[in-house]
Amino acid sequence: MDTIHIANFLPVSEEALDVVRDVDPRVEIHNVSQNLIRWMREPKHPGVDRTAADAEREELQRRDRIWFTFFSGDLAWEASALEWISLASAGANQILDYPIGEHVVITKMPGLAARVIGEWVMGFMLMDAKRMIFHLDSHRMGTWERSEPDTLEGKTIGIVGYGAIGAEIARLAEGFGMRVVGIRRRASGDGTPPVGAPDNVALIWPPERLNDVLSESDYVVLAVPLTDETHRLIGEQELAQMKPGAALINIARGEVVDWDAQVAALESGQLRASYTDVTYPEPLPDGHSLWNAPNLFITPHNSGLQPDYFGKAAHRFADNLRRFLNHEPLLDVVDRNAGY
Repeated sequence: MDTIHIANFLPVSEEALDVVRDVDPRVEIHNVSQNLIRWMREPKHPGVDRTAADAEREELQRRDRIWFTFFSGDLAWEASALEWISLASAGANQILDYPIGEHVVITKMPGLAARVIGEWVMGFMLMDAKRMIFHLDSHRMGTWERSEPDTLEGKTIGIVGYGAIGAEIARLAEGFGMRVVGIRRRASGDGTPPVGAPDNVALIWPPERLNDVLSESDYVVLAVPLTDETHRLIGEQELAQMKPGAALINIARGEVVDWDAQVAALESGQLRASYTDVTYPEPLPDGHSLWNAPNLFITPHNSGLQPDYFGKAAHRFADNLRRFLNHEPLLDVVDRNAGY
């Protein structure tokens, strides 16, 4: 009986890994050491044992057929045993820049964090409508100052990237009486919402109708994967197309936005506010000028975090592992040409 060697790069509990082991008695999981992970991220870190890291790297490259990971593309191109990379993320841009052989299947996990990211977006919109940043500042200064809060009811959200996350945002927004329009790569040309969309979804357009979505939205939410087509998707021209005084929310990737153009739009008032969970560069260095940009609220790529994220990812990995071992088509295979 041939052993099925799996390299696990993620902080998954042993209880969750047992779900993966239970798929087949031949499964043997090798947890990648923190020494190797640190070497991959900071190869010159003084705490790295480079000799041990090199030895471990070479062993997993020649031994492990399957990698359960977020990253590690820099190791994959030399991995002679590798057949499948199972990414525990919705996107794949962090790995597709590496020369990984076409024989290696790459899968992703879209929607795994859709609920919590949707909650984060609603939190941003509620903060904006209720002027919470103003009240936090007043609280810190110890002053009693009232504001003129708005309501989300009747507002239009433009979701650029109406996938699993976008659909969850729309579902949550329905309870607030918000109207939704959006952009979806595979949308019909007449704006018809996809089957199963909440009743508040009015129109879902293909990408060439982006300006139509921008021009009528009170909140524009970026939820697209990072690809060649979406790099700097929102620049000076697109910001100018937005409804004057609208707010931008980015839970996609920092590179989807032209940051200089975004700051200029905030300074001019064309863009009332911007709420972003991603930046470029990322992590955003301490003291970077963006920390002081007007009406820009930044969180540190936190929106997808949730209790037992990796346990949930392990269950989904186990389901796909059964398919892999039964020679069935894998779910959520990354389209390398599309970039996600």
